[in-house]
Amino acid sequence: MLNKQIPIISFVGFSGSGKTTLLTKIIAAFKEKGYRVATVKHDAHRFQMDVQGKDTWKYAQAGSDIVLINSQEKLAMIENLAKPISFEEVVSHIENVDIIFVEGYKHESPPKVLLVRRETDLELLPQLKDVIAIATSLPLQLEEVPVYDINDFNGIVHFIETKILGEKKHGSRK
Repeated sequence: MLNKQIPIISFVGFSGSGKTTLLTKIIAAFKEKGYRVATVKHDAHRFQMDVQGKDTWKYAQAGSDIVLINSQEKLAMIENLAKPISFEEVVSHIENVDIIFVEGYKHESPPKVLLVRRETDLELLPQLKDVIAIATSLPLQLEEVPVYDINDFNGIVHFIETKILGEKKHGSRK
């Protein structure tokens, strides 16, 4: 079940549409306002976080299903999955933040900001549920959702604060 306590918003679009660039600006703006932020990146490929030859890599190579590393400032966990897990299971691991930003997971249920760089990118719009805004470099005007210039991250931040967070206080879980 999705964590209803923490608001979630996804940034979706085709590869190269600028999702990471826009999201890093939005994360920085939310942090500047005092929010605690979590970010989930969906990777359709097989990512590799552990560095060959390092201790954590050696533990995984030896057969450990879960490897955690902890310092005074960070905690990381790498878990080998027996089967793919759902989006809900992924976000269920997140606690103690004001908002969760997601890059990807086009077909999951959180509200979405669709990034559009080319006219053909608009083909995604009817395929997706819960698109609440579009960020684009094109001169678009749509009636069904608000359209923001892709460089207007402050406008998108304000939209997210009012539409997604509502009355929630800045940095309320700080």
